[in-house]
Amino acid sequence: MIDVQAPAGSYREALAELPLSARRVDLPHGAIVVVAGDDGWVGAALAAVSAGAVGVVVADPAFVPTEDVRRLAGAGIPIIIERPLLRTDVSADAVAARTAASGGVPPRVLVAEATASRAGLTAATRDAVGWLRILAGEALELVAADAGLALLETSADISATLTAVVTARPDAGRIRVQALGEVITDVEVEGRAGRLATASAVGRLVAPARFESSERLALRRAVEAFAAHTTPTDLDDLAADTDLVERMLVDSA
Repeated sequence: MIDVQAPAGSYREALAELPLSARRVDLPHGAIVVVAGDDGWVGAALAAVSAGAVGVVVADPAFVPTEDVRRLAGAGIPIIIERPLLRTDVSADAVAARTAASGGVPPRVLVAEATASRAGLTAATRDAVGWLRILAGEALELVAADAGLALLETSADISATLTAVVTARPDAGRIRVQALGEVITDVEVEGRAGRLATASAVGRLVAPARFESSERLALRRAVEAFAAHTTPTDLDDLAADTDLVERMLVDSA
């Protein structure tokens, strides 16, 4: 049984769904600590580490500079980043479906679109970059960017385009990504709901919906990482995606 300090709300509800592996406590020492993903989330996570937390979950983090994200490097404890627009289970499903259909053949080109309110667009763009990275199977480099449009490519010459558009809808954002080639992967995520389809010569497969909440998934991953003494790559992935978006913004200035 692992102790978890979580704020009232959806994370308390998620915690109640893990009665055999986690229990709620009020103090951070010796516990997995959930911190809100507002603009001050890096400082809150560092404070939790200093207070003796054994793991940290960052809930739906706002966009912050790469140098701030990297302040958490070397914390020595599992840090799980909850990214509702880029769930680890759905992205794993996408990769597994592509591998099963193509035997691991990479896509020829990738196309992504991120739409969100003006305040949330950089975070949605960051998560769209994450989807491109995962479906490409390797890191991306920026080729050019201008006014919400970016051209990227991998070391294997896989090209990717990314469009970021401000919308008036006050929601958590929407991402659509397509990996095109012998196998086509189509991902659409809006808020906390997603759809994944994979098409190949043998037909089109629509993945079943994931019913586990994003909060429960993040908590479960934190508990499992602590129990297994593993360090997930969430923080490194977030830093890489953030860095690419920052360079896109510089090129567009």
